[in-house]
Amino acid sequence: MSLENKRHFFRVSLPQPLGAELKIIGADDIDSHYKVHKAAIIDLSAGGARFFTPSPLPDRPSLLAQLTFLCVGKEYRPYGPIIRASLPEPGHCEYSVQFSLDDTDTAELAGALNQLAIRLRKPAALTSCSFLTSEEISVFRPLSACFA
Repeated sequence: MSLENKRHFFRVSLPQPLGAELKIIGADDIDSHYKVHKAAIIDLSAGGARFFTPSPLPDRPSLLAQLTFLCVGKEYRPYGPIIRASLPEPGHCEYSVQFSLDDTDTAELAGALNQLAIRLRKPAALTSCSFLTSEEISVFRPLSACFA
């Protein structure tokens, strides 16, 4: 039996979560208070991201989300549908989003992630990304044990 990797892009597993703002888009009937959330990205590619939120997102099929984060000195705002939600226990809200980017934006994000992967191999602190501090990680219950 062969397990085939269906990913199309290089994926960076982050040693420390990347802080992001998650904005729900295209859902006019959702209260504006519930449209913006904090997110902790734990792995990232030019095709999508896996992240945690401190509270559950609205339970909707085909929910569109935009993540805003800083990577290698530049702000990115990729968006796309949430394709996976995992809520195995209270306080554990894990999601995956598949980005809907044009070829130019995909290539730009892929280049930044390649730079990030190279810089992460070096022991020096990386300050040009929106990595979360230990205090910020504590908001995301399942991450506090892994990354604190």
